[in-house]
Amino acid sequence: MPTTSLLLRGRYVITDAARDGCGLIEDGGVLIAGQRVAETGPFADLARRHPQARVIGDGSHLVMPGLIDAHSHGHGLSRIQAGVFFDYLENMILDWPWRVALPQELACPLTAIRHLRMGFTTVHHNGWDNMGAKALAQARAGIARYKETGIRLAYSPAVRNINRFACDEREFLQSLPPDLRALAEPFTAYDSQAVGEQYLELFEALYAEHNSDVHHIFLSPSWAHGVTPDLLRRIKARADELGGIPLHIHTLQTPHQRAYGLMKHGKSLLAYLDDLGLVDRNITYGHAIWVDEKDIALLARRDASVSNHPSCNFHVRNGIAPVYEFLKAGVNVAMGVDDKSINDDDDPFMEMRMMHKVHRVGGFDLENTPPLSARDVIRIATLNGARVLGFEGQLGALAPGQFADAIVLDIDEMMTDPWVKPGIDIPELVVHRAKGTQVRTVVVGGRVVVEDRRFVDYDVDALFREVRAFCDRGVSPAAAKDADAMKRLMPHHQRWHNAMLKHLDVSQPFYLMNGRR
Repeated sequence: MPTTSLLLRGRYVITDAARDGCGLIEDGGVLIAGQRVAETGPFADLARRHPQARVIGDGSHLVMPGLIDAHSHGHGLSRIQAGVFFDYLENMILDWPWRVALPQELACPLTAIRHLRMGFTTVHHNGWDNMGAKALAQARAGIARYKETGIRLAYSPAVRNINRFACDEREFLQSLPPDLRALAEPFTAYDSQAVGEQYLELFEALYAEHNSDVHHIFLSPSWAHGVTPDLLRRIKARADELGGIPLHIHTLQTPHQRAYGLMKHGKSLLAYLDDLGLVDRNITYGHAIWVDEKDIALLARRDASVSNHPSCNFHVRNGIAPVYEFLKAGVNVAMGVDDKSINDDDDPFMEMRMMHKVHRVGGFDLENTPPLSARDVIRIATLNGARVLGFEGQLGALAPGQFADAIVLDIDEMMTDPWVKPGIDIPELVVHRAKGTQVRTVVVGGRVVVEDRRFVDYDVDALFREVRAFCDRGVSPAAAKDADAMKRLMPHHQRWHNAMLKHLDVSQPFYLMNGRR
């Protein structure tokens, strides 16, 4: 816990993306007392009135709010590092036997290190399969090791108690020849009700132990189509009982998921969730790519949120979420890297730049379709992410009373390689040119976690030795045995999901990218 005041000094200070010019202060400072921002303003004035404050920065840097990853799964080791490359999401469900999967006590701190060194100060660890006898111990170990790194954590254990292996997995089993059915049955042999009960018990334990003003624990039905209606209602009711804590749900990530909703319910999965009372202000829909105008209007009407992950969506061939249309309708959009950054390095600035560029295709009408601005993108990566993680009004800006989560960047490369026009818009310059490798200092809750690009109180080398030692063992014998079964099942799995696409009309894109004539 910090005991002395800090004074961050910047040639430029971006304070708040909700303000004109992102609240830019030239030759500015951010005074931090304890865990929170005390004042912002001209550096000279703050230094004169607070001579005992420890100064960080020599006046040549950029200071801005720490960035927020609103959707990560905390794998630590990327798929590429594990030698498994990307394909459709449905294939990725089956390819896990080919890669080394770190235990949470290694994956979680490694995720934090990758994030902090690039300028993320908050990460949302969205679980995937939090079930089984060891689930609670694994989650506890992961959370503890996240906290050791100094990152701010939002942690949502997740559940799928139906459709874990395939959409309509019981029917999928019956479609297989007997020998392949025998291979697939173990992956679908679970008690749906028991899984739901175990999940709620897991959440209650983690919430009681770890939820606080500093770190948040909340709920996540993994898929809109992967949780029973009864469990969805129970999860929403519990979130409301706890004061409307966040929910996070992967929804309409792939065309197959949209087709499944139309086939199974005769409507979009978002409309189906709304029938259950699960479209609300405290809910975020991960990806939300395969939506239509009615879905967007529903999200706006309910004041709900989406998380957008442009790099991930390209990696796994999901498509392009209509972020431009979301923002135009007033939907809150947050940014997530989803363990699949375009440079495989969890660089938030590159993800911001991807978002900025991908959604410059709102149309060819130069008068009525202005592109996203730097202010839009910085807000998505700060304030909007704070809201979806339950930190609204507490994170995302360098404003008095908010948590002091900030980053300090070298701007020499941005400004003098070899020249930038004097008076250029600094937030625009950041979105166009900043890089995670330019992050010099990271402050989380008033604590200096990274200084001069070195972790202050965390032994990264020791963590890397642990990770390498584990990875050198290779995949487990059980996983290697499953790999053969998955290779044989994959073509059937693909055909099963592709057959659903007959229920989907994709002839009207949101974005016109080009044309044949």
